[in-house]
Amino acid sequence: MALESEVRRQPLHVVYVGPVDYSSSSADAQRMAGVERALRDAGDYVQIGSGGRQSHGRLAQDETAENVTLLAELPDPRWGRIRRVWRGFTWGASTCSWIKQMKDPPDAILVYGTSLGYLLRLIRLARRLNVPLVIDAVEWYKSSHLPGGRFGPFALANAISMWLIARRSSGLIVVSRYLEHHFTRQGVPTLRVPPLFVPRMDQSHVDLPDHPVSLCYVGTPGRKDRRTVQNLVLVCRELGLDESELRIDIVGVDKSVAAALIGPDAAAAIDHPSLRFHGRVSAAEAREVVAHSHFSVLQREVDRYTQAGFPSKVVESLILGTPVIANLTSDLSEYLSDGENAKVLADASTAALTQAVSSITSAPYDYDSNAIAATARDRFSAEKYGESLHGFLVSLRATTTAARLAKAASIGDRK
Repeated sequence: MALESEVRRQPLHVVYVGPVDYSSSSADAQRMAGVERALRDAGDYVQIGSGGRQSHGRLAQDETAENVTLLAELPDPRWGRIRRVWRGFTWGASTCSWIKQMKDPPDAILVYGTSLGYLLRLIRLARRLNVPLVIDAVEWYKSSHLPGGRFGPFALANAISMWLIARRSSGLIVVSRYLEHHFTRQGVPTLRVPPLFVPRMDQSHVDLPDHPVSLCYVGTPGRKDRRTVQNLVLVCRELGLDESELRIDIVGVDKSVAAALIGPDAAAAIDHPSLRFHGRVSAAEAREVVAHSHFSVLQREVDRYTQAGFPSKVVESLILGTPVIANLTSDLSEYLSDGENAKVLADASTAALTQAVSSITSAPYDYDSNAIAATARDRFSAEKYGESLHGFLVSLRATTTAARLAKAASIGDRK
């Protein structure tokens, strides 16, 4: 108890930065908002250095807008491709300049992600300021998914960050057990924290009729979730159900983009009447789709990148009281229980999804949305992790201070 009270008596000034548009509703911005809220609940003062630019008068998530500085690290969408790609190698410079201009150095620098440009600059700066540089690691990108492919410059930069540079940090907050094991083996202090969410007033579920069974996918699929979209299109054809029995909402891509993404085999079934493509919508509209669905769906192959990350889509669905249909990747086995908050699939195949949907459409819907939401909000609430995050940063700051004093003493002895 003495240690707990001592930790609580030491509020920290934390600078939290990264190549993230904090004003957006992206998973990256939500992660930053969750960690910021957790530290603020622990009594810390957090300044956000957003990589975003001024856009339509929005600065950041409303309640922390006054603590957010736009550093314009992210490329302007109007730039040409070469200039946008080049920015990926040079970003971090504006962030370092911003920190250097502060009257007093922060107690800790927290950087979102493992961007090589940010890490190379911030690790050096943190050492000059004698403060801990802490990484919030949430991904291990698959090389083939990066611009230029598996042998391109971004793949090389990613490998250097994950194997060589990140371990030079003072410590890491990691989103998964896989990343925890990786960096612990490298001898770096780690703290595992799942996706965190700040409660919203508009989070509510509705009573749904048994039929049609409604499924949804919400997101920007890209290569990571191409399989999910493809399987949702194919399951309509496989089961032969009509729109009175099955409805599938796909949010984030329109029909033409989805057809190009999933290939000719699945594209032949894309006009099925049970499928509804919504394209890009607001975050509030996306939540409405999830809240009005019996299940959200996510299928991902078992690979390093899916084990290292943590699908925030699953957390968002559960918080809204909507169970998920998913195969187990990352740490999902710790949070999903078949028949309670999920329909757990054996793998990421179309056959696995088809079998699950077939069983769902032939049985009454008996999932308790209120219980699902209450459990998820407890497990993934920002407030729950404030003390552990604060304590972790305090311990790293103490280690950094001790190392600085030991170095000064060693220099004095040599003199």
